[in-house]
Amino acid sequence: MSIKRKPGLRSGQFVLCVAAASLGWSLCAQAKATYTTFDPPDSFDTYVTGINNGAVTGYYWDGVNHGFVRVADGTITEFDPANSVNTWGNGINSIGAVTGDFEDSQTDRHGFMRNADGTITTFDVKGALTTEGWGINKRGEITGQYANFSLGVLNSCESGCHGFLRNAKGRIIKFDPPGATSTWPWKINDRGMIVGSYDDAQNVQHGFMRAADGTITTFDPPGSTSTNTNSINKKGIIAGQYNDAAGAGHGFVRADDGTISTFDLPDCGYFGIIGIDDKARITGFCVTDDNTYHGFVRLPDGKLKVFDPPGSTFTVGVSIDAGMVAGYYQDDGGILHGYLRTR
Repeated sequence: MSIKRKPGLRSGQFVLCVAAASLGWSLCAQAKATYTTFDPPDSFDTYVTGINNGAVTGYYWDGVNHGFVRVADGTITEFDPANSVNTWGNGINSIGAVTGDFEDSQTDRHGFMRNADGTITTFDVKGALTTEGWGINKRGEITGQYANFSLGVLNSCESGCHGFLRNAKGRIIKFDPPGATSTWPWKINDRGMIVGSYDDAQNVQHGFMRAADGTITTFDPPGSTSTNTNSINKKGIIAGQYNDAAGAGHGFVRADDGTISTFDLPDCGYFGIIGIDDKARITGFCVTDDNTYHGFVRLPDGKLKVFDPPGSTFTVGVSIDAGMVAGYYQDDGGILHGYLRTR
């Protein structure tokens, strides 16, 4: 299906300021942010998964899942590969190509690439019953994960998964970090660097980076007992979070030279770091003590801004590009919507 719609945009301005000066941090934005809310037609719930060069991708639910692309002028195009009964758009590159996966009537998962002109190419890792595309770069190289079993009711591969790279010519290269029992590649930048996480034989999670020449570097911040890494920018700067031996969560940034710096989000009982842009601005979500989710932006100088679109009861920042955050939020009726946050 391919339906285009240029919606009447709903936008507003909102600033969330938290008095936390005694903790040495500030969540008060100095200028109002503008929020644009959007949903594909007939959507009950909208999930945003990526933004690049002003274009947004994700998927929405109307009883089943469908992919969508929203371009910078607000036009929304819905899509499904042939024979799909569920479609998930997972990543978008700077020229508007999307990767993701879809489920067929046998509950097998297949990867796809949708070009900006709407043409869709599907692919599978040979012998796999599950193939999921997660990240795509400007050259059309795709990374993701595969498994030799069907996921059934699972939304994504949780164990026994392996990584792959599909190059611009369609050749698929399998890979796993040394000692990995399950591998989750998430993003690939325009230099061909892939970032993700993997489990070892003791079920401990670590971060990894696969260079364009195939060399894999594994890493953990000091004191980490579990490292979750799923974002990289074009300069090779990586962001993620980790847990220490006491179970407390912390954020980290890994420079291209391998240097790791860590940081905390005060008042967040739990948080997730999902996106980083080329200026090393980071976004994700923060869970406060009342179990409420908020979006956040961390600037390169360490300043933090926590935010919620107007009317949100649950906010997730998913992806950031040129300082613009894309994500989704839940209204007081329990419906999920996509949003863009601009300054």
